[in-house]
Amino acid sequence: MKWLGISFPRWLENELRFAPDPLTTSLTLCEHIFDEVWDYAKDKGLPVGINVESVSVRKSEIDASVELFRLLQRKMGKQQR
Repeated sequence: MKWLGISFPRWLENELRFAPDPLTTSLTLCEHIFDEVWDYAKDKGLPVGINVESVSVRKSEIDASVELFRLLQRKMGKQQR
C-alpha cells in the first residue's frame, strides 16, 4: 500500500512483512485496532463508521476484505444484508 502513499509504523510493516500468513495477520491486526477505536468511541459517546476496501486483484484478498467488513459489522451490532 506504500504505492498509494500510505505510510505505516515500522513495527507494523515488519509484523506484516515477516508474518507466516500476512493476510491472516492483517485481518487480526485490523480487528484489534477496530476494537480499540470502538471501545474508545463508545466510552466517549462518539459515532463510528467503517469502510473496508480492497485494492488487490487477488481473490483471497478481496474475500478477506468482505470477511473483515462482515466481522466488524457484527461487532457494531449491524445486520448483514
